[in-house]
Amino acid sequence: MSTENAPSKKVTPKRKAPRASGRPLADAAVGQQRILDATILLLKTRAPEHLSILEIAGIAGVTRTLVRYYFGDLRGVLREATEQLMGQLQDRMEAALVSRGPLPERVYQRLLLRLEFMREHPHFERLALSEIYHGEDANGSQGKTGNSLQRISRRAMELTAMLLDDSPADVDSRHIHLTILSVSAFIPTAQPLLDHLFGKGPKADREIEKYLRFVSQMLADRIQQRP
Repeated sequence: MSTENAPSKKVTPKRKAPRASGRPLADAAVGQQRILDATILLLKTRAPEHLSILEIAGIAGVTRTLVRYYFGDLRGVLREATEQLMGQLQDRMEAALVSRGPLPERVYQRLLLRLEFMREHPHFERLALSEIYHGEDANGSQGKTGNSLQRISRRAMELTAMLLDDSPADVDSRHIHLTILSVSAFIPTAQPLLDHLFGKGPKADREIEKYLRFVSQMLADRIQQRP
């Protein structure tokens, strides 16, 4: 019997099972670190306010959805990147302080490391102020930023305490810590004043180094001062 005029069977396409909400499947193997690395790379040449989730996702090779999944918004990315940068800086400082050199040299290395790090990451100080020291819930213990501030401050004080080992003087480590922070935060932002005082070029660089040595010796003398 001929089947030429028999009606053809209609094939119904199979429906794809709906994907469960949550983590995007396409980039499931990509972790947070790739996104943070891309953000830190961009921050070397771009101001934080000029970044976008789209640009960060493009550099990281992921979707915007994945960035939002991990960090929520741009502020969340910047906050996590800043905390990671702070951790990198403190790791370098700890490595330098472990060496048992003369105290003035150890203080100097801590100042110098912070300044070199800020040259490597020119927006770091501003990010630290906005995302950690003055971030949301910075004065509380519940919020993410508040916990970040506590962790960073705790480790910073531990590093400062390494300078005070066997100190005969009754020195408040918080005072030493704030002095080091103040000096290293001021110099990068005071370039016009430094140019006026020291000029420019190699000679000016030597004068700034002499100033750092002066501050380091002053702090070391106070730490080693006998009651």
